[in-house]
Amino acid sequence: MMTQKSRYRSLLLGCGSRAGAHAKVYPDIPAVDLVAVCDWDAVRRERFMAHHGIVDGFDDYEAALREVRPDIVHVVTPPTQRVREVELAVEAGVRAVILEKPIALRPSEIVQLNALHTSSGVEIITNAQRRYFPEARDGVLSDILQSKLGQLYCIRCSTKGNQMGMGPHLMDWLMQLLNEAQPQSVWAMAYGVCEEGYQATHLAPEHLFAQYWFSDGLRVFFDCDPDALGTPEDVKGFNLHYDFLGTKGRLYLTQNGDYWYQSHDMSEPHFHKSSDTNQDVGQRDLTLAVAEWLDNGTPHLNRYRVGRAVVDAL
Repeated sequence: MMTQKSRYRSLLLGCGSRAGAHAKVYPDIPAVDLVAVCDWDAVRRERFMAHHGIVDGFDDYEAALREVRPDIVHVVTPPTQRVREVELAVEAGVRAVILEKPIALRPSEIVQLNALHTSSGVEIITNAQRRYFPEARDGVLSDILQSKLGQLYCIRCSTKGNQMGMGPHLMDWLMQLLNEAQPQSVWAMAYGVCEEGYQATHLAPEHLFAQYWFSDGLRVFFDCDPDALGTPEDVKGFNLHYDFLGTKGRLYLTQNGDYWYQSHDMSEPHFHKSSDTNQDVGQRDLTLAVAEWLDNGTPHLNRYRVGRAVVDAL
């Protein structure tokens, strides 16, 4: 568990379906107080405040920034105004912004976020909480990938969400597992757009299949599609699935269940646990790590340089 030397104030922008995951871990984060929320919908805002025991609420983001003067802002809104939301936080003196993914929908938006990050020094954190799951940090997966499989030559990864829905999570965890390696080239095909429900604010091809080439000849098949194979019994589309093939073995990794690997010298595969119940642990430790960065500059696993690389790859 990380230790913090001081307390910080945070503001949550947006009280929709994803906001609860951000708020409910705060009782386990003594270094930071969630002091206020902001949402234009009064009924939704008041219900959220009552449920999470938050006293102060606002319907205007700029007013909330002025009155609360937060150190940290959670932006948990549809990803259509990310640049403006960060820009206002920078102007208000916020020190870190936690952005729900995707942090940008268009190349022009990532260019503008680059400029804001460079000019202000404000850290822009992508809320890709899987980087803080126990199985992503306990060293087991890293050891398997580095010493049990030989040289990786092929990876297949898939999720039942579109490119900007679950695609950012799929690419983000892939990059973490590959020690932040970035693709050198890509070939892709895509079709179809859904403008209903969740997808209406995450506009991207509904069906995407891409091939990425990394260094040393590693090829990655990247499948974001409601009909993607490799995610059995996944009805919500929030799972991530990876097959790693190496010259000496294979790793089969699925986020919401067991994972296993088998080297060529093993008669049976070796199984490990991975569970979707780690969502709260991941969110808690992601937020804790922001306080650690504010305290002593410890690099955040989801810092802007890392999140930008994921957007660039997509």
